Amino acid sequence: MKKKKLLAIIVSLILIVGVSLPISSTQAASLPLGLNFGGLVSLPLPCTCSGNLWIFFAPLWLGNVPSAGPLVYTPGLTILYQNFKIGVPGAWHLGGYLPIPSACRFYVLIGCITIPAYGSISFTGTS
Repeated sequence: MKKKKLLAIIVSLILIVGVSLPISSTQAASLPLGLNFGGLVSLPLPCTCSGNLWIFFAPLWLGNVPSAGPLVYTPGLTILYQNFKIGVPGAWHLGGYLPIPSACRFYVLIGCITIPAYGSISFTGTS
């Protein structure tokens, strides 16, 4: 029984360390860039628990389909191109996103709550 607990602790530590390590720019360049998106920033929310930025776009163009919705910007993982106005209300963004479950966690009263998003921005340029 103690061996199983020890193994579970070791595996948990390896996962935590692996997820928290920063990614280098060469590693980021080798990541898949995902699907295209474009849109106008309507509402940015800083994710105080998860350390990223939840950005609501209206309109949001995912391929050829106009809609509205959020994407998540993660500092250090998202490649930024000019003009570097990430999440500024009224700025247009054009880039790529990974359609993987992404979430923003921010602090409210006594704990963190989660707000979902369409995906994670892999690269973007702004107006």
